Amino acid sequence: MRDYALNDRGSLDVVTENFYDTEIMRVFGGLSVGRAQTWTGTAALVLEPDNPFDPRTVSVRVGGNKVAHLSSGDAHRYWHPLSRVIASGYTPVVPLHLEAELQRQDGQAEVAARATIGIAPPDLLFPLNTAPAQSAVLPQGSSIKVLDEQEFAEYLHSIVPASGEGRVILTLEVNKVKNSHGLTVDTVDVLYERKQVGRLSTQMSQQFIPIIHYAFEQDLLTAVWGTIRGSSFEVSMTLQAARASEVPQQWFTDLPNDVPELLPDAEDFEVPPAYVPVESDRGRNAKKWRRGFSAAHTDDDAARNRPGAQTRPAAPTPAREPRRATGGSSAARLVGGLTSGLKPVVTALAALTMILVLVSIILLGVEPLATTLVLIVAVATGFMAFYLHRTL
Repeated sequence: MRDYALNDRGSLDVVTENFYDTEIMRVFGGLSVGRAQTWTGTAALVLEPDNPFDPRTVSVRVGGNKVAHLSSGDAHRYWHPLSRVIASGYTPVVPLHLEAELQRQDGQAEVAARATIGIAPPDLLFPLNTAPAQSAVLPQGSSIKVLDEQEFAEYLHSIVPASGEGRVILTLEVNKVKNSHGLTVDTVDVLYERKQVGRLSTQMSQQFIPIIHYAFEQDLLTAVWGTIRGSSFEVSMTLQAARASEVPQQWFTDLPNDVPELLPDAEDFEVPPAYVPVESDRGRNAKKWRRGFSAAHTDDDAARNRPGAQTRPAAPTPAREPRRATGGSSAARLVGGLTSGLKPVVTALAALTMILVLVSIILLGVEPLATTLVLIVAVATGFMAFYLHRTL
């Protein structure tokens, strides 16, 4: 599937804990003890409806390596828009900032990691419109104020969504106007759905005119991401686009239109199974994982229901999520084999205990010393049988 770059005008901490030590090491190509390292790149958000512990798990993957996952509350908030992207035939991708350090604790090496993805709130992930088919979309950059939008306020009010804020795809065109000194200068008009909604300052226009001319020579329009905000009284618009000096050379080669059209919004979308276990899934106690997993989700949801809770968590969820088990692993087979092999031992110990008790009864009053020794052995075998039975 092709990548779909989500709106990244926001930041969200994701859960790393120590679940993904091996996978994080692979991304870095190895880590040194006591030396923090940073990795920045693109990660895919993968929905796991077949996850054995939570069918609303959203994992963060770099290539084939699962390096983090969204907290329970965030996964439920982002599930619907992400499933729409996947059902439309795309892989949702976001910028990832990963920090990791190898630490020694109790003689063992562990990876201490923290990860943050760039992603907007769920209701601002997608633009209200689509990019023109014959256009190249500039990379996102810092916000730029659109001027004179009040001249087009009536039309802009018809665009503003009920929430009061929305993301849009705008196009830029070069136009000639007379300045206050009567000189004709080139400026950049800002258009929404081929209708002008404002313009850029003369100084800012100079940043984009070379790009617009280059795309026009390739028979393409220049498109940018924008944000519209408004109420019953006022409306404003900004655009988020990289300036000429910030546009990578590869953009001029590819001239990408990376805002493909999605399926119409619906109540639900079907998502294919995508759960993949990680290295730490092997050799752990499944019951312990389930208890930890439930506790982590309860704590997380409770925190998000508090008044004034923020979209971005202040820190990774402290409660430990379970390390997931894979029934077909060699560790699981080993545990199953040991369990089957110990059951006859428990039965034999229980039978021996009964025999020893009977022998002590027979010897009672005849050989007091022998009776005492037999009872001691009976108690020991009985305790061992009880302990193994409870353990199994």
